[in-house]
Amino acid sequence: MRIRLHVKLWRRFFLQAVVRETHYRAHFLTTLLVGLVQLGLGIVPTLLLFGFTSEVHGWSRAEAIALVGVFQIVTGLIATFVAPNLNRMTTYLTEGELDGVLLRPVSSQFYLTLRWINVAELTNVASGIVVLVIGLVQAGISFGPGQVVQAFVLMCCGLVLLTSVWSALAFLAFWLQSVNPIGIVFLSLVEAGRYPLVFFPVAVRTFLTFAFPVAFATTFPVRALAGDLGWSPVALGIGLSVVALLLVRLVWRRGVLTYSSASS
Repeated sequence: MRIRLHVKLWRRFFLQAVVRETHYRAHFLTTLLVGLVQLGLGIVPTLLLFGFTSEVHGWSRAEAIALVGVFQIVTGLIATFVAPNLNRMTTYLTEGELDGVLLRPVSSQFYLTLRWINVAELTNVASGIVVLVIGLVQAGISFGPGQVVQAFVLMCCGLVLLTSVWSALAFLAFWLQSVNPIGIVFLSLVEAGRYPLVFFPVAVRTFLTFAFPVAFATTFPVRALAGDLGWSPVALGIGLSVVALLLVRLVWRRGVLTYSSASS
C-alpha cells in the first residue's frame, strides 16, 4: 500500500510539473536551446579527436558519438528528476522547510529526493536519444533484445548509483549546514562520462567505476549495445546499486537523528 501511495504521489508531482511548465513556455524553449548548444559542444571534441584517426583504444568515431548521446540522456534525466531536489537540501535545513517534510505521512527521504521535477530538461533526453540512434546507425551496430536489456539495466544502475552518491553528499548538510558547492563538484565529475572509460588511466577508471560510478551510466551501456559485455557487469551494477541505496538510507537516518529544527 505504501508503495502504491508513493507512486500516486510521484505521479501528482509530475503532473504539477507539467502544468507549471505550460505557464512558462519561454523557460522550456530556453532549456531546449541551451541543451542543444551543450550537446553540440560535447560532440565537437569527439569530431576533433577522430579527425586524425579512425579508432582510439577500440572506439570508433560513431561509437564515441553514441556515447555522447547516452551521456546527454543520463545528464538530462539527472537534471529533470534529481538536481531540482538535491540542490534544495541546504534550503530545507537552513530555512526550516525540512520540519514540514518530516511531518508528512510519506517517506521524508522520498519526498525530499523526488518532489521537484524540471520537465523542460526532458528535451535533452530526447536530443540524446536522437544522437544515440545516429551514432549506432553510423557504427553499423546491430543488437538483439538481450543487448538492449543489458544496456537499459546498466544505465538504470548508473543513474541509481550517481543519484545515491549525490544524495549521500547532499545529506552531509545535516552536519555541514551548506552543501551547495558539492553539487557543482558532482556535476563536474559527471562530465567524465562523456568520454569512453578506456581513455583514462587505470586508477581513474577504477574511480569512475566504483567510487564515482559514471561508467555504469554511459560507457557500459554503449559497450553492451555493441555486444562487448556479458551479464557479469549487469549483475555487478545491480549489486552495487542495492548496496548504495542501503548506505544512503543509513546516512539519511543518521542525519535525521542529529537534526534540530531551524525554527527552534
